Amino acid sequence: MSDRDFCERSWKLVYVLLVVLVLATGVWAFVGMRTARAAGPASAGQDAGRGPASGASDGASAAAPDGITMATPKGGLNLIAGAGAALSAIAGSSLQGAFNAVSARIQPTVVNIKATRSGAAAFSRSPREGLGFMRPPDGGPNPGPSKPAFESVGAGVIIDARGFILTNHHVISGAQDILVSVFGGINQEFPATVVAADPRNDLALLKVTGAPPLAEATLGDSGAAQVGDCVLAFGSPFGLDQTVTQGIISSKRKALVVEGITYGDMLQTDAPINRGSSGGPLVNMSGEVIGMNTAIYGPGGVFSGTGFAIPINRAKIFLASAKEVLLK
Repeated sequence: MSDRDFCERSWKLVYVLLVVLVLATGVWAFVGMRTARAAGPASAGQDAGRGPASGASDGASAAAPDGITMATPKGGLNLIAGAGAALSAIAGSSLQGAFNAVSARIQPTVVNIKATRSGAAAFSRSPREGLGFMRPPDGGPNPGPSKPAFESVGAGVIIDARGFILTNHHVISGAQDILVSVFGGINQEFPATVVAADPRNDLALLKVTGAPPLAEATLGDSGAAQVGDCVLAFGSPFGLDQTVTQGIISSKRKALVVEGITYGDMLQTDAPINRGSSGGPLVNMSGEVIGMNTAIYGPGGVFSGTGFAIPINRAKIFLASAKEVLLK
């Protein structure tokens, strides 16, 4: 082989290699361009989503991990985060609105009850251990003509516009005088009398005199209440009238022993209730009364996370037995 033939073959080989290199470069560039075009809108969506989600005015935002971001189309990670925040805001607004609406609906129907007893205070001032009634707080002695009088405070709920009020029997037990404070724009005290009582079930029905037509509460179905339902408790803890607290139904007890007496079917709640809340309504998120705040488990004499309410369905049986009074 001559030197000329060797040179020609070498140049041909170089030419082939150059052609292969050019083709490979073209293919690589074409594939890269297609990939960039496909990724472009997603990246833009991500960048557009990150700015508003971060809340930064200069558009800067903390980048999400690429692996997560790339796995969610059209900036999905940021859109999901934004949707979650929006749902939380809506849920929070809805729940807040429900609390406001129920409170506005029920508060005018909740009354403060002052029961005056002559002689020694009817209830012990010493803390009781275990499960006991929420005895109304004693207001202290008020000098009378012959002997001191003691005033205690509880709550009740208006069930009839004519002035019929449902409360606990232990709120008014042994009282010589009963004064009921009505709110809802009236803001006035009226004398009241006991027109029906069921000490065994700790229920009493009062009737105020001299009052204009009053706002009345709607009685619900306590049988439909479920564990976990949100509830609001209304009353006058420690004499602080028009107090509202929030919690859930913790349990539905088939039987409960309170101060040595067995009561059937009680609603357990973690809504904070204390002495003076007795007789106040326990209300569901539809604004219906489903129970009456009655007893607490309070080793120190105050609420410790466990309270009990008489189901309103039991109170309805009591009211049915008093229909002659209600129909007058």
